[in-house]
Amino acid sequence: MADWFSLDELKVQGKTILLRLDINSPIQGGRVAGQERIMAGAESVREVARRGARVVVLAHQGRHGDEDYTSLREHAALLGQHARLPVHFVEDIAGPQALDAMKRLPPGEALMLENVRGLEEETRKAQPEEHAKAGFVQALSKHADAYVNDAFPASHRSQASIVGFPLLLPSAAGPAMAKELTALEMASGNPEPPTIYVLGGAKPEDSIAVMRHNFASGKLDQALLTGLVGELFLVARGHELGDATMGILAKKKILDHLPAAEKLLEEFDDGIVTPIDVGVRSKKVREDIWIEDLPTEHPMLDIGPETIEDYTNIIGQAGSLFFNGPAGLFEEPPFDQGTRGLLQAISDAEGFSLIGGGHTTSTLHKFGLGFDDFGHVSLAGGALMAYLTGEPLPAVEALKVSKERFQGKF
Repeated sequence: MADWFSLDELKVQGKTILLRLDINSPIQGGRVAGQERIMAGAESVREVARRGARVVVLAHQGRHGDEDYTSLREHAALLGQHARLPVHFVEDIAGPQALDAMKRLPPGEALMLENVRGLEEETRKAQPEEHAKAGFVQALSKHADAYVNDAFPASHRSQASIVGFPLLLPSAAGPAMAKELTALEMASGNPEPPTIYVLGGAKPEDSIAVMRHNFASGKLDQALLTGLVGELFLVARGHELGDATMGILAKKKILDHLPAAEKLLEEFDDGIVTPIDVGVRSKKVREDIWIEDLPTEHPMLDIGPETIEDYTNIIGQAGSLFFNGPAGLFEEPPFDQGTRGLLQAISDAEGFSLIGGGHTTSTLHKFGLGFDDFGHVSLAGGALMAYLTGEPLPAVEALKVSKERFQGKF
């Protein structure tokens, strides 16, 4: 049994439920430009409403002052469209307008409150006990019966709407949160050996932290490196890449992490696999070059075909797999070959696979792959990497406290 309540353990029929979602979406021209998280949130709204609850949705969009900070009015309309039920919107969070709308909300319908990050109390640095004293947390808690957190992508943040309510109300992990935590436990808690991580993208600090924790804990057997992360570790192994690629690494401050990469190689060299060939742009066409033939004057934009084959063979033998970050410039053919090949190999593998990272959904769509092609696809970024480095997630810790506090009282 989990250390936190699941939705099935809460009696929600006829009750007013605060449902925290993460529907933070790309914004272009002031409009929502990507709906993956909204679609996932709609499933949660529909499930809680189906159980006869009055669903009051709390969510955020961007940060105050940033370009993607905006009202949730459009989000509410899209949420209702995908949930196929009324999702009313109120331009208020915890004032008279919001509280009155909560009182008038019929069971089986939903109400979305305004962007919670419009309140300074939401993001101020404080312990959960202090967040529970926030004015909007106190006000909404007095008009609600329980709290459900289905915002895993925000679970690494100790913010009022994430950690405050569980101290005041019986609280549960929503269906998406529960599914995510179960999948992460399968991938990292006691993974089926051999465990293989395929790490790419442009955030070496995340990959280094994940490798260090999981190698040290004995949970990781091999890390297959691609993208700018792979290039960093090639430099750490003493390879001269050429001025074009080194200039890119310097500009993106990837080389700032060279000492950490070198130290990791000192400790876990045998488990870290780097590319044996790379794809470069030469005279506007792709050319594949063996690592032994470096340096090159051309920028490295993908792993090469021999690396794809080598990594595919390793992936095929894995018991557990984790993929994070593209292998190269996947948006631009023919430099999408590495990402396409590795994702296809993971989807074909028999081992349990967890896919995550900032470009995950757009990458899968581009290559004609779906969520059902993998064991689990995570829409989380920072929360996912925090979990995989062994950091406690404030949202989950708050749910554990709530279960201890309200066991048998709801």
